Amino acid sequence: MTATDQRSASAPAGTGCAPEDPRCVEPMVEPIARSAIEIIRDARPVTALSRIVTPEISAMLARRASLTRRLRGTTTRRDPRSLRIAVTGVRVCIVDERTVEASAVLREADRARFLAMRWELRHTGWRVTVLEIG
Repeated sequence: MTATDQRSASAPAGTGCAPEDPRCVEPMVEPIARSAIEIIRDARPVTALSRIVTPEISAMLARRASLTRRLRGTTTRRDPRSLRIAVTGVRVCIVDERTVEASAVLREADRARFLAMRWELRHTGWRVTVLEIG
């Protein structure tokens, strides 16, 4: 996307809802949750979510990916196909017309994780402003 492209970064294609509609967040929860886990597993670059999350969340994800690299003792990325992450139990709660809270359970081969996020409507579209991964 170029600087002159006026498409919304947060309205998923084919959803049929206005970009400012809180219901537009629901189809984005699963792919964002999956990408966040892939980032902390160091299978995806942090920049993959930089347009949809705040800089603070990008920094947190980068720190966790760095820790993963150090614990693994290598700087090479894993093949994302080998992660096999199943996203289940997605729940969305519309707090108000500018705030949505969502959660999901992510099941990997060796563990299950819970992810909670808060979405806020900013002037540039929907952004994840809080992300907790357990």
